[in-house]
Amino acid sequence: MPSLKQNFIYNAILTMSGYIFPLMVYPYVSRILGVSNIGACNFVDSIVEYFTIISMMGMNTIGIREIAKCKGDRKKLDRTFSQLFSLNTISTLIAVVSLILATLLISKFSDYKELLYIGIGKLFFNYLLINWFFQGLENFKYIAIRTILIKVLFVVSVFIFVGTQDDTKIYYFLIFLTFAGNALVNLWYAKKIVTFRFTFHISKSIILSFIMLGVYWLMNSMYSTFNVAYLGFIANDTEVGYYTTANKLLLVIMTFFTTVTSVLVPRISNVLSSNTKKGMMQAKELINKAINALLLFVIPLIILVVYFSKSIISIMAGTGYEGAILPLQIMAPLFFLIGYDQIIVLQTLLPLNKDKIILRNSSLAAAVGITTNILLVPKFGSIGSAMVLILAEMVVLTTSQYSVKKYLGLSFPYVNLVKNAIIMSPLSLICYGIKSIIYSEIFAFALCCILCIAYVLIAGVYILKNKDLASTVSKIF
Repeated sequence: MPSLKQNFIYNAILTMSGYIFPLMVYPYVSRILGVSNIGACNFVDSIVEYFTIISMMGMNTIGIREIAKCKGDRKKLDRTFSQLFSLNTISTLIAVVSLILATLLISKFSDYKELLYIGIGKLFFNYLLINWFFQGLENFKYIAIRTILIKVLFVVSVFIFVGTQDDTKIYYFLIFLTFAGNALVNLWYAKKIVTFRFTFHISKSIILSFIMLGVYWLMNSMYSTFNVAYLGFIANDTEVGYYTTANKLLLVIMTFFTTVTSVLVPRISNVLSSNTKKGMMQAKELINKAINALLLFVIPLIILVVYFSKSIISIMAGTGYEGAILPLQIMAPLFFLIGYDQIIVLQTLLPLNKDKIILRNSSLAAAVGITTNILLVPKFGSIGSAMVLILAEMVVLTTSQYSVKKYLGLSFPYVNLVKNAIIMSPLSLICYGIKSIIYSEIFAFALCCILCIAYVLIAGVYILKNKDLASTVSKIF
């Protein structure tokens, strides 16, 4: 079994690619296509994403959990994979047929028909990705190498084939090709590891978790994906472009913490499956490591985004996207909210098999998301969508924290949060001072990023005494 350190290194490489490739492509594409065409692509993608949720349901989470339990047992691995993939095949057929019918029957979609047809192909190959299989086996090395190679091809293709505003469909088709390429390579590689036989004899526990976690992701989409779709129906492609640009930048930055999450989930699932006190203690230790990592980096991120959102938007999207500045500032607290939600939901409640609780909590958040969308989006547009996301994630955090406290005895880290906030607060003064002195906001932003990284490393090692950070820094330097 690969060590957590090895997994983290490979996932760190993957994470860096998650930063570098969007930084290379998005500034170019946003300037070439313009805010309206970017909005159209993202509106279509939000529709496709809904049907992707129907296709995948809870597979990306239950798949990791169930495959992680099969390590070292080839027969069990073959049987479990066959059940999971067969179930996923059935749900994907339902999703594909449903999306085809929606494309043909809903009048709003007539202007986006060609993009939606491409989206149908993307939906199908997304099901064939089976990333959950490789993550469950903790084969992060393979995932990193494969993803980077195909992303390189994607970037090169974008610069070659996307040159005018009329190339919107070509851009979306290239995105489809990345899914197709990844999926075909994955299927070829998986054949060496596991044997698949289609079956209708699927464990009831797998079906139940698949459906319940699927409903959870559907509920989750009511305050994430639904924001984009509803904004597209109520407002226009330009407002969608503002919101999705801000949200995309948020997600790119959040990729760093997702690295920690995706590495720890299979390990925590494996540890908790032993059902012992020792396993519970090991799980708590891993979860606390994730919380400490989040608290160390989240406050500097929020400070940088609030102070330099104009520069970030200017660098990443160019002129014409000024309407994305305020939504990005409003969404800055999501670095903490989403990061913490990932820990207590994906790393804690999910490995504990608390699927019903996860579903209940997401249903409450969905109710808040739908209600606030109806109340805020018609009046405030993309700004309203940003506010909806904040409110819904707060509901997820509050309800999930109650459950984690009840079942694992993990309290909300009030003391650590306040301590980190106090220690990191000088960064706010540093950013304010540099922004006031230096005329070029982009240069000021770059300088503040460097100073923030240095400050976090020094404070983390010498003031907060973070052992994991100290160990990593000592090996680098």
